[in-house]
Amino acid sequence: GVVREVPKWIDEIQAADREFGIETRDSPLRVYIASFYFCSYTMTSVGYGDLGPKNILERIICTVIVLVAGLCWAQILGEVCAISSDMNAENQEFRKKMNSLNRMMQEQGLPHDLRRRLRSFFLQNRYQSQYVVRQKLLTNMSPQLQSEVCTEMNLPWIQKVSFFAKFISHMEMLDSKGFDTESFRACIADTSRQLICGAFAQRESFGNVQILYILSQGLVILNSRLGSNGTVWGEDFVLSDTDLIKPVSGFAISYIEVLALTREAFMAVIE
Repeated sequence: GVVREVPKWIDEIQAADREFGIETRDSPLRVYIASFYFCSYTMTSVGYGDLGPKNILERIICTVIVLVAGLCWAQILGEVCAISSDMNAENQEFRKKMNSLNRMMQEQGLPHDLRRRLRSFFLQNRYQSQYVVRQKLLTNMSPQLQSEVCTEMNLPWIQKVSFFAKFISHMEMLDSKGFDTESFRACIADTSRQLICGAFAQRESFGNVQILYILSQGLVILNSRLGSNGTVWGEDFVLSDTDLIKPVSGFAISYIEVLALTREAFMAVIE
């Protein structure tokens, strides 16, 4: 008898192409494109309806592909939705803050120039909330991890201070000679944990009585001297007699962010 060939999914493409004198099975490229097309819409569950499994083996394989692909797509969509939800939560929180600010300014009848400065400050200060998030994360870490993380994050800024830079160089020299420098590292770690992140609006003036400042963003005038990122002032903050401290008045040319260390906090670390 005549042995009939088992029907396959590519038969329909073969029949459609044959009307134009094309033999699909004779071209590896055409077979590959047809296979990729069939697998793509099977995995994505699109299903145009022009192709489908034609025998029991193909039905089993397609069923497995659809089930596995469905689970994969569920995982991918879940992750995308989670990321989108987190992003929207931050944006919504910021929008609520700005709405509250606008309502407060309108109710109090603040001058337009002051309103503009307030909006500018909050817009530029938007990403400082990341510092607050980092601080909350630090409180959930062990003391050792807190020290290591604070040191890694703030060490580049601490090294901007001349006496801290010399202290760190001395520590590294002792370490290279095999001396125990654990107490030195603990001092640097504790100091970095005491740094406070602050911000000043444009055209805002401020002093530095017994406070060490490190400029991390923006431009500032310090006693008629221009300061940019990495500028340090108030290094004599350790003096107990304020009459011996050189007064430095700061004036923010733009929105600025600073890292500040008070004498009280520093002395607590030293003691």
